[in-house]
Amino acid sequence: HMKDYDASERIGQLAILLLEKFQSRKYTSYVHCCVFGCIRGWNGHIKMSIEPLLSGYQIGMQTGDIQMAMFNAYMYLVDNFISGQLHLAAFKKHLKVFGEQMVEYKQMVFHHLLRPIEQVVSNLLFSTGEPLLLIGRDKEQECILNKAIEQNNRFLAAQMFFFGCVEAYIYGDYELAVNFAQKRHETGFDVLFYGMTDFFDGLSFLAMAHQSGDQKWILSAKKSISNIDYFAKICPSNCEHKLLLLQAEIKSITGEAKEAISKYKLAISAAERNEFIHEQAIANERAAEFFLRYGDSSRAAHHYGEAQSLFLKWGAQRKVDDLLMSIAL
Repeated sequence: HMKDYDASERIGQLAILLLEKFQSRKYTSYVHCCVFGCIRGWNGHIKMSIEPLLSGYQIGMQTGDIQMAMFNAYMYLVDNFISGQLHLAAFKKHLKVFGEQMVEYKQMVFHHLLRPIEQVVSNLLFSTGEPLLLIGRDKEQECILNKAIEQNNRFLAAQMFFFGCVEAYIYGDYELAVNFAQKRHETGFDVLFYGMTDFFDGLSFLAMAHQSGDQKWILSAKKSISNIDYFAKICPSNCEHKLLLLQAEIKSITGEAKEAISKYKLAISAAERNEFIHEQAIANERAAEFFLRYGDSSRAAHHYGEAQSLFLKWGAQRKVDDLLMSIAL
């Protein structure tokens, strides 16, 4: 069952017009949270919601609507991460400031939701040797997750599994990535994040298909791809490159080399055009692996170089170090 994104966008626009007409600051934080936190990113580039969410936070703090202010702050941080708009070092500072405020104002629900994001960001930024995968190495994380499962807080559990999947996939631990994806599905609560969830699910399943040769992973990936296909029709700027990269990976698995090359190229240029620097980096890394499998080491080297410089531009120093250590050129 797919939702009516056009209708929700029209209602959202009406809510914003009414806010402006009646100059009602009392409801601003609530309306911004609903419109820019839940609706706008399906119909327009995620980055367009970032400033309004920040303003929803600021106005909520001024009018004393602390809970809504913190909800805006949480969505502001999520949108920044999933759109890759901020350098990770700057983003980490934002996480710290908002996290401390959440504790100060006893908004622990939102504070817990930030923990998995903080963990992934730290593990992308800092180079301390082996990748620190999300759950299992961090006692506080594990404690929050166990509590979430005990209290049937499916949203928090699903979010922890989602960010765990992102980190595991970026570091090439595909078995762990699909494990997290499957655990998230078991919660029965899906955090969609404007197509990013289906994107990483699909990529993880296809990586397992490459690794194991088992066709069942392609079937799992096809569900994610059909969701992304739908999202890309509504809002190409968030999902067009995601769809193209998933299609490239499928073509690569089925041995359609010419089509795969064309799709990788299109995915990389669409990610660049839509300013998803981290996903452009991932597309280059996948293209590099493809050329390496086909014995074209000079094109592989070009795409690995691109991936490194893009990951570095995003701030993911540890991922760059990991790439340098693992590249088989």
